Amino acid sequence: MKKRSVFWSSLILGLSLIVCGPAGAQDFSSFYITPKIMTSYQKADIPGQGSDRSAVFGLGLSVGTDLSYSTSWPVRLEAEYLYHGNQSFTHSRFRTGNEISAHSLLANAFYDISTDTVFTPYVGGGFGVAWVNNHVTGANVSVEVSRWNFAWNLGGGVAWSLNENLALDLGYRYMDLGKSDTVLVPGGNTPYHISLTAHEFGLGLRITGF
Repeated sequence: MKKRSVFWSSLILGLSLIVCGPAGAQDFSSFYITPKIMTSYQKADIPGQGSDRSAVFGLGLSVGTDLSYSTSWPVRLEAEYLYHGNQSFTHSRFRTGNEISAHSLLANAFYDISTDTVFTPYVGGGFGVAWVNNHVTGANVSVEVSRWNFAWNLGGGVAWSLNENLALDLGYRYMDLGKSDTVLVPGGNTPYHISLTAHEFGLGLRITGF
């Protein structure tokens, strides 16, 4: 587990350097940060039971650079952290309670579509890692199991420019967080996996130029 954590941490660190590196070659007018809130309609595919769907609330922050400031490319590159909230459900067959939370760290790229108005649609996606934790309870047992996963997303949205330095960013994306481990209770040592995907709607405030 430690080796996998080091591997994924090193990978995302490299991705973050690639994403944020171009800003070093430009002035700070191309650099931005975006605090955001997210509502996810999250789906857990549960072996032997089907699917559980829940709405969860998340918070995050992205930092990025707009390549259009120094090139002819209407492209933005970002590194993003997001907490995806808690999803709780009961596995009826094994009589276990599950409370799953997830954190993701992603490298994203977006293509901005110029409209010559204050509204700029965009499409994009990204990939990185997700840390998924599951608190499993049942039969006088309480166990936490966690794992690192490959994660990816695809989506789009629209930015509404309020002034030269501020824009509201409303977006949608499909997110795949990989799988969560769990245990069978009683027994406590036979794992199975729960696949996590989500339809996510986010609202952020993009702050450009420092």
